[in-house]
Amino acid sequence: MVDLPRVIGHRGAAAYRPENTLAAFAHAAELGCAWVEFDVRLTRDDVPVVVHDRSLLRTAGVARNIDDVHSRQLADIDAGGRFDPFWSGERIPTLAQALDACLVLGLTPNIELKADAGGIRTAALAVAGMLRERWPADRPAPLVSSFSPRMLYHMRSAGGRLALGLLMRRRPRRFWAWHARVLGCATIHVDPSLATPAFVERARRRGRRVAVYTVNDRARAERLFEAGVDAVFSDRPDLMAPAARGTPAGAGRKDPVSGGTRTGAAD
Repeated sequence: MVDLPRVIGHRGAAAYRPENTLAAFAHAAELGCAWVEFDVRLTRDDVPVVVHDRSLLRTAGVARNIDDVHSRQLADIDAGGRFDPFWSGERIPTLAQALDACLVLGLTPNIELKADAGGIRTAALAVAGMLRERWPADRPAPLVSSFSPRMLYHMRSAGGRLALGLLMRRRPRRFWAWHARVLGCATIHVDPSLATPAFVERARRRGRRVAVYTVNDRARAERLFEAGVDAVFSDRPDLMAPAARGTPAGAGRKDPVSGGTRTGAAD
C-alpha cells in the first residue's frame, strides 16, 4: 500500500497561492505537507505542463486552450495575477520543473492526468518518460491518478516506478473494483458523497487506500476520517490537520500533514 499522509495539499496549497504553481508547492511545504497533488496536460508540442483546466481563461485570463499553446510560449503567460496582483509573473510550470521543485522541497507528487480525447496514450508516455528521467529511485514513488482507466492502463504499460490511483466522481464508476484490481491501483480517490463507511471498507478489503477530494471544511474532514478514509485533499491543508489527529489517546500516529510518526497529545 502507498503510505499516504492524512492531508495532501490540493494543487499545492490553492487557497493561499495561485493553484498549480511553484509558489503553491513551496507554500504547501512551508505548511508541513509531505505530498502535493497537481494536474497535468499537454501543450501543442506535447510537453507535459501543470494546469487544471484545458482553457487558460480562469487562471490566466487568456482565451486559449493549453493544447493550442507551444511550450515556448509559457513564459509569456501570467498564471498568478488573476489570483492576486502580488503573484503577477508566476508561470505555468512544466512537469519537469514541478518534479524538480518537489525534490528540492521534500514533497511527493500525486500527478492527476487529464484525459482529453485523442491524447491519452501520448500524455501517458510523455509523463512516464519524464518520471523515469527526473525522479530518483531513492525517493518515494510518485502517485499517478486519473478519472480515465484508459489513461491508467497506458501508464501501467509504459512501465516505471510509480503507483496508480483511480478517480471517481459522484456516481461510482462501473467495474471500479475490477479496474483497480487489474491495474494494481494503490488508491481510490472519490468525491465526499461516495466516502461512506461501507464503500471505504469495501475498498480497504481489496487493499486500496481511499482519499477524498476536495475537503476544506474541518467538520467534514472529521466525519470522513471517522468513516475510515485514509486521506483528504485540501486547498487549506493546515486547517484540515487537526481533524486528522483523532486517534486514541497515547497511540502512535502519523502527523496528518507531514506523514511522520508522532506520539502523545495533539498539538
